[in-house]
Parts: sequence; structure tokens; C-alpha cells
Amino acid sequence: MAESARLIIPVWGEAYVNKVLSVTLPAMLAPGNLPALCGTFDVELVIVTESRLLGMVRSAGSFRAAERICKTRLVPLDDLLTSVFTDYGMVLTYGLFRGFADLGPRVTETYLLPFIADFVIADGSLRHLGALMQQGKRVIHAPSFRVVAENVDPQLQALVDHDSSVLSVAPRALAKLALANKHPTVKARTINQRLNHLEWMDQFYWYVDDDTLIGYQSPPALVAVKPERFVSQPVSFWDYGFLPEAAPAAEPYLIGDSDDFFMIEPQSRSTGQEMTRMGWTSFDELAWTESLRATTEHRRLGRQLIKIHAAALPDSIDGVIEESRAFMAELYRRLPSSPAPHFGHPLLGRWFDDASLRQLGAQEGEPSPRAGQTPAGSTFRSAASGTYFLASATKALQRLYCRMFGAPPKVSKFHPLWTETAPLAQKTARWQPTGRANVLWINSGNWRLLANQGHASGQAPDKRGPFSEKAPYDLCVCELALREMSELNRLYAALRPLMRDGGSVIFNTAKVGGVFDGAELFLSCCEFPDLDVSQINFHGTAIIALLRALHVRAMRPVATRPVARGAILVSLILLSPLVWLANARAARRDPSIFRTTWTSLTVEFTVKRHSSIAPRLDPSRAEAEDAIS
Repeated sequence: MAESARLIIPVWGEAYVNKVLSVTLPAMLAPGNLPALCGTFDVELVIVTESRLLGMVRSAGSFRAAERICKTRLVPLDDLLTSVFTDYGMVLTYGLFRGFADLGPRVTETYLLPFIADFVIADGSLRHLGALMQQGKRVIHAPSFRVVAENVDPQLQALVDHDSSVLSVAPRALAKLALANKHPTVKARTINQRLNHLEWMDQFYWYVDDDTLIGYQSPPALVAVKPERFVSQPVSFWDYGFLPEAAPAAEPYLIGDSDDFFMIEPQSRSTGQEMTRMGWTSFDELAWTESLRATTEHRRLGRQLIKIHAAALPDSIDGVIEESRAFMAELYRRLPSSPAPHFGHPLLGRWFDDASLRQLGAQEGEPSPRAGQTPAGSTFRSAASGTYFLASATKALQRLYCRMFGAPPKVSKFHPLWTETAPLAQKTARWQPTGRANVLWINSGNWRLLANQGHASGQAPDKRGPFSEKAPYDLCVCELALREMSELNRLYAALRPLMRDGGSVIFNTAKVGGVFDGAELFLSCCEFPDLDVSQINFHGTAIIALLRALHVRAMRPVATRPVARGAILVSLILLSPLVWLANARAARRDPSIFRTTWTSLTVEFTVKRHSSIAPRLDPSRAEAEDAIS
């Protein structure tokens, strides 16, 4: 007699029920999913939903198709709902419990497959899961991968066979779609794309190439469990409290390769936006938040490697894996010896208790996103004019000034622009040790010509274009005004085909005093590329901004008041030790960590293209692959 398995989907709200019926369930009906699982297990599909939507579920073509494959049950959850949006985790947890509560002690003889409404699985995922269940794996995890729903949902809908209500997408085809539409919260958790980060990091990813991402999730989704004991009521949210209570001794197993099991989670683009922060963070900050959040199970699972790939794994993956393991080892080395408890969790315990007891109609205020306001800087503009008054003294001071300060972009540490110009100068110097590097310089005057040259779709460079004649380039330096940073994504799409693999693209911009207030709010709304290895660096401090402003104001009268030139130069020379100290202090800071006192920033990309050729797809999966690609 086949073992029992129960697939549970809690869902409420008409829009989400429609999503389950139109995408989530059709994906489960793919040949390698529910039909394959039903060949080895006695499967029952349980949908836990609102009473008012039961008729909608019963009449759906996908549900009727599921009824022909396995047993089905509909269970109401009306009494679990509240009017408070943040109670989602509590309703989900109790909804999953309701999906197996009727089994009682028999739950220890049944595999539970808990899925949420957003999960969309690749064809063959449940077949592989069933094979692991047959091998006796009692607790099985697999990663879910967030994607932008606004982009992905229409494409998935278009692939559904409406006659059979089946959505069959091969793992690599689904991975290709996912990697091309990463959710902003995935980008913010990508360690070698340090453009922004999440306030609370429970997932860590590394970009390998166009078709490959590796990472760690703490925890990954629980996709199958055969409980060791019956637990009738939750003590915490599902991902925190169920396993320690229901299967405390079971050894967890992680499906770490997307070829075996792949599952996407379409979410609105704005989801998690309030948790996103500009720039990068520090190990100490990561360790502090992880120490408050991660339980014993989370720590155990959080160091297991996940590979998501739309083609054969590239040769370069080993180096990235080594880098990722060193990062995770350092993070876990900094954690205290005692993990967070699952019962009475320091962050979630009271929240769960309050949500569990909350009456319908209770209201809670929502925290507001934080938006920084920053002091504006100034743009340095040099001015020079000849004068014969006190000529010899002025020329001597000018020679001393030039030796001490230099001239933009090559200035010394005594110059208030050194903090802004030195990083770019150092990066370009590393590329030109012999003077033979092929470098492309772009500024605000010519970037639009490049962006309109036909590269925005990512095709091969137009050999007739003025920028394509000397391609591929080793280095591109692009100087943009702050307002033009909103075009960075489009510009990079045009630049990338012109770059050599391993080459660098550096964007540089500065805040302009009195011209652009609210720069941080503007940058937080910019969409940055999610390809290649990247990092944003913020340069400048409050004291440097002040000294730069003084420097600019001091130089302004030189052109019209030659007599003041000598006095101004003397003043700047006398201030130079203070400038040097301010620059030295700024150089010791980690520029990847955002501070509101920044005066300029650089965004650097290192091109990493896929280096291996994907094997030929099975004929049965080729159509779905082609449709998405």
C-alpha cells in the first residue's frame, strides 16, 4: 500500500485564490509533478480557504483536473482571518495547521507538503521530491526564489494550456525567467552586487554569471515533512516553530540544485521596499541581526549551498563558491554560541502571541519608510586670470599651491576633492599599468548617443556605431550628473555588449549644492542592473563637504579681484593640514556603507558572462524553454 502524502495550500482573498487556480495549481499539474507523485504516493490535495470562495475553487478547471488525479478536500479558514495586514504570517501558520489537524496522531504516518499561494514549481520538482520521500528523508527543504510578479505573471499565464489547465515549465526555463526578473529584495541580498541591502538579511546570494546564482537561505522553504509527533497548535510562526516541535530529531535534507527542484515566488515589485537600505552593510551589523533572528534550525540550514542555474554550471563557479563559504564562515564565527529560541522568539514571540489573540477589526499603525535628507555640497570650478600686480609673489604661491594641491582630476591629499577623485584615479591606474588598456570615456554630453545606438536590448554591438569601432573595451569610465543616474540601467545595457569579459564599467557622479536636494530619496528609486559583480561606494564626509565649500567660495573672487589671489592661496595653504587629516580619516572608512554626508559616489560593474554551453533540452521541454527565452 502506498504511503500517504497531503499537499496543503492555505489561501484567502479572491485575487490570491485566482492566482492559485490559474498558475500555482496548473504548475503542480505538470506531468512531472502531481501526476508523477500520485504514481508513488496516495496523495490528497487540501486547499484551506474562505467559505465564500469554495464555489470559485470547485468550478475552476485546474481544481477539476486535480480531482481526476488525486483526492481533494476544501477546508474553511474564515475564523482565522483578521483585518490587520501584518497578521499574514499568523493566518498562514494556522491555515497550514488546519490542513492536517484532522489527521491527529496519524500525522506521523503522513508526508505533509506545505505550499503557499505564491509558489510556482518547475516540471519534475515533485517527482524528485517523491523520490527523496521514498528514500526515507523525513524533513526536506528547497529554496523559493522571489521574482517580480508584474513581469513574470503574464508570461506564466501565457504558457498555461487552457484545455488541460497544465503549466509545464522545465527547471532551466523557469530559472532563466527567474534570473531575468529578480525581485529587488534578491538584488539587495546579493553579496557581490553591493548596491543596496536589506535591514534584515536572511538570504545571501552571489552572482556567478548571466545564467547562474548561488546562495544560502535561512531557512529555505519546508516542502515535505513526516512529523515525528502530532502538534495540535503552533507556538510560533511556521518557519520558526513547527519543525522544532513536530520533528525535533529528524535530519533536514536540502535540495540544493535547481535542476532537481525549482520554485519561484512572484511578489509585487514594491514588496520589502521599506526594508531596503542604500549601500552595503558591515559584518558586525549582519551578525547582530542574525543573532537576534536565527534559531538552531536556521543556523543549521543557513550554511547549505543552493545553486540556481539556467544553463550548465560554468567553470568559474568554484571560485565564487569558495568566496561565499568564506563569507558565511566569517558571519557564523561572529554569532554568539546560543541561537535564538523558537519558542518566545526575541523578535517574533510577542508579535505572534498578539496576532493570535487579536480580535477581528483591530488596527495597528504601520511604520513609515525612512527617507534621509542630506546637506548639499558644491561643485568645484577653478578660475584663473592673469595679473601683473604682485606677479612674482603670486606666481610663487601658485607654484607652491600646484605642488601641494595638484589640479582636478589629479589632486593630492591636501585638496578637498581628493576623497572624490582618488578612488576613480586608482581604479583607472590599475587598468593602465603599461598604457595599453582599451579605455572608453563617456560623459554627460555623449552618453545619450550610446544609449540610443541600439544596445538597450542587449544585442551585439552595431559595428557602425562610433563607440563600437574599438570594442571590446577593458574599462569604461562614465561621468554622469546626479539626475542622470536614473538612466544608469539603460546605459549599462548599451555598454555591456561593448565590454570585454572581466572588464569594468565605472559610473561616477557628485552632489551639487543647492541643485539637488533629497538625493538619497532619488537614488533609492533608481533601478540598477542586476547583472555582473557590482558595488556602490559613497565618498566624502561632513568636514570634507565643508572644506570643499570653503575652497570653492575662496576661489570664486580670483578672476575678478587679482589682489585677493595671494591672500586666498595663503588661506588655502594654511588650511591644507586640516584637509589632509580629513581626507586621511575618510580613506579609513568603508565607502560601501551609506552615510548621508556623501559628496560623490561611484558604481562599479565587473562583467561576468556565462562561460559554458547549456546541454540540449529534452524535446518535451523545448517548447516551454523557447517560449520563455
